[in-house]
Amino acid sequence: MSSSRKSTNTVGRLAIIANPASGHGAGQRTLGAATAILRGRGVSHEVHVGTSREHSSQLAHEAAERGADALVVIGGDGTVQPVLRSVLTHDLPLGIVPAGSGNDTARMLDIPLDDAARAVQIILDGHTRRIDLGRASFSDGTDELFATIAATGFDAAVAERAQDLSWPSGRALFALAALRQLPMLNRHHYEVRVDDVEVETDAAFTAIANGPTYGAGMRIAPRASADDGVFDIVMGTHPRHLPRLSLLRGLVQVICGHVENNPLFRELHGREVELYCDPPADVSLDGDIVGSLPTVFDVVADAIDVFAPR
Repeated sequence: MSSSRKSTNTVGRLAIIANPASGHGAGQRTLGAATAILRGRGVSHEVHVGTSREHSSQLAHEAAERGADALVVIGGDGTVQPVLRSVLTHDLPLGIVPAGSGNDTARMLDIPLDDAARAVQIILDGHTRRIDLGRASFSDGTDELFATIAATGFDAAVAERAQDLSWPSGRALFALAALRQLPMLNRHHYEVRVDDVEVETDAAFTAIANGPTYGAGMRIAPRASADDGVFDIVMGTHPRHLPRLSLLRGLVQVICGHVENNPLFRELHGREVELYCDPPADVSLDGDIVGSLPTVFDVVADAIDVFAPR
């Protein structure tokens, strides 16, 4: 990992963007525990409950406009993602108290996943780390930011299916979603440009990684780093006549983080990625479907400060 810029900030007025429904109810419990700590420490804070991606984005923007000193997300990756634009635009530090099903943004930053008190203390300590973000620009002229991974094809379909499952939790939830989605797996013919390199291939998915994991810790891009200024791009190739048993074996290797040196997975690296595929595929950012291909992805280097352990 390359060195990232680190600093210490005095914590002032916190604006909390919360999703009590995240993590099948973990969000409500974590919100109560976190705010109790803040009240006990005399920390100025206000709580805003988002009911959708769009609502959370609006709440974050309004809190930043009112002069919040930091934005704090209590929820999962799907609550972090819509807050990123306000953090970037207003140059505010971002705090995360994880309470979702995946929590891969928190995992990437070494924030404890099951200890609200420790996660809150990291924010109060004021130590920040500067990280890159990814940006996805869609053909309709809109764009969205992401912290961990942009997934397309099979991976995006798995992320969508996982949202409909209430059991189990964590990585097992996403593994079950992948197994259920496997019979519907489609081959896509991808045309890919990574910086000045062009690739054309049949693939089940392409993942554009700013961090190493998705799906509650599945290490799809083990060497990806959020402070090196480049994406790790992983393509799950899908040659014609490839048995589904081989695809299932490949899925297990993704879950276990063994994608390196595997002929089914092709890795590329670059700052800008342009994707087109036939048939069209959805795009998920940090676990939520937000658009479809064709899409251009680029690195926003040294984008935001996040509260993280020393």
